[in-house]
Amino acid sequence: MKLPHSPRFIRDVVVAGGFVAIGILAPGSPIEGGFEAHLGGISLGLGLGWLIKSFIDLHGSRHAQQS
Repeated sequence: MKLPHSPRFIRDVVVAGGFVAIGILAPGSPIEGGFEAHLGGISLGLGLGWLIKSFIDLHGSRHAQQS
């Protein structure tokens, strides 16, 4: 699978990477308790979800071009 170099896809990957970085680098780990751990887990989930969304959009746009 060849990844596109379009500005939209690059923006999606950067946003997903930012959420994942916040989730990993935030104080408190997801295995500990506390409010900071919940924020880290939510941020990590948002980053992974955004990355999956961008790949689904990429896969859908390829099918639309072939039709």
